[in-house]
Amino acid sequence: MRLFIATLGTETNTFASFPTGIDDFRKCLWVEGDIESVPGSPWSSPGQIWLKNGRAAGWDVVQSLFAFANPAGNTVKGDYEAMRDRILDDLRAAGEVDAILVYLHGAMVADGYDDCEGDLVRRMREIVGSKTRIGVELDLHGHIDEVLVDAADLIVIYKTYPHIDHAERAEDLFALMRQLLAGEIDPKMALFDCRSMGLFPTTMDGPMIAFSDAIIAAEGKDGILSLSLNHGFPWADVPLAGAKMLAIADGDMRIAEAAAKHYGEWFYKIRREATLPFTPFEDAIAAARETGDQPLLIADTADQIGSGAPGDTTHVLRAFIDNGILDAVVAPLWDPMAVKICFQVGVGARLPLRIGGKFEPYSGPPLDVEAEVLFLKRDAFQTHIGDEKIGMGDVAVVRVEGIEVLLTEQRTNLFSLSLFTLHGIDWEAKQVISIKNLYKHKDLFVGRVREQLFVATPGTSNPDWSQLPFKRLPRPIWPLDEDPLGLDA
Repeated sequence: MRLFIATLGTETNTFASFPTGIDDFRKCLWVEGDIESVPGSPWSSPGQIWLKNGRAAGWDVVQSLFAFANPAGNTVKGDYEAMRDRILDDLRAAGEVDAILVYLHGAMVADGYDDCEGDLVRRMREIVGSKTRIGVELDLHGHIDEVLVDAADLIVIYKTYPHIDHAERAEDLFALMRQLLAGEIDPKMALFDCRSMGLFPTTMDGPMIAFSDAIIAAEGKDGILSLSLNHGFPWADVPLAGAKMLAIADGDMRIAEAAAKHYGEWFYKIRREATLPFTPFEDAIAAARETGDQPLLIADTADQIGSGAPGDTTHVLRAFIDNGILDAVVAPLWDPMAVKICFQVGVGARLPLRIGGKFEPYSGPPLDVEAEVLFLKRDAFQTHIGDEKIGMGDVAVVRVEGIEVLLTEQRTNLFSLSLFTLHGIDWEAKQVISIKNLYKHKDLFVGRVREQLFVATPGTSNPDWSQLPFKRLPRPIWPLDEDPLGLDA
């Protein structure tokens, strides 16, 4: 067997004013034909798994481009086309292949392309014809419609939010592809439009736990090969947006359609209870003024880079200072210019420093402070699942009126508590912790903080969907419309 593998993805916030360019891919993941050469990460692991499994099966594995960028605004048209065409040229040069496995995001939008994933896979299909099998792995915060379903033979989507199963889903997709190539299965894929948008965590608490357990338990039974809920990405104004249920059945489209409808309606009925609640900013600051035996955690949701925001607003830091909340830590805050200045003056230096508020209209205003440099580290990283690492570039920790602020050269979220522990921050000794995250941290802090608040701060990724200027979103869609499927009664 001959297998072709590639990766191309980013999560596009169409409301963000700053574009995603090819340099952003080079800073996050950029590998040309040798995915083994980089450490494991959420972006490199699928390709590494397919390479390892393919070689173990005795297959000839052809590697193409592996490129991923952190979330931001629309990808530059020419840059998307250059990366896409690089992969397509490699596919043509590879000659006849039996299978293609590609790791994409699902919510990549470029200027002129609402659906980069559908565009890429459709063009792949045109090159290889109907005989070659195509499998796709997607993040669950993507968009999907019949274009991608018609072009691919297999689609497997993350099942967890926070995302901790990218490697498991890569294994699932490889196993299904191996069965398909052996003639053991005949996959039929069906989509059900749930007419909903939002954020629906699947771990720790809430109705999504039972839902996720149920779809996992149903796989491999009664003709069902795979089930995936595509949650959708709510900060994207594109016609194919919204949550959809994907079912893959063995040889029978009726089973696939029935399963997609059954589980799609199940999700629809729990959507209100499953959605992530948000705390008003003023209420969170009032709670932060109270003392407790453990830290209070404030998640600065509207400026977290996982939804395409820059990660450089200072609203929380400013509010802490104004309200005398000084036994605190704020992390991470993206400011490569401030990091560079800190390296120039060194640990122990005290200096006036302008922090944050630089990158886009929602970023401002910046905050002018007197800072003390506490810690510096080149090529810093966070640990992640297994031996995976998340690079952050250079980092600096400064003290501002008693508050410790972790400044980063590269945009990042908190992926693990090593964000603190590897960079000299004793977060458990603080009264308040503010992180620029949406939800991926939730499980990490359970039992270690007195409360976790998800706070609707000012920023690019406003979680109040009614305030976003949607123009192309398919309507009706919940929660902008009350009951699009008419099932609430």
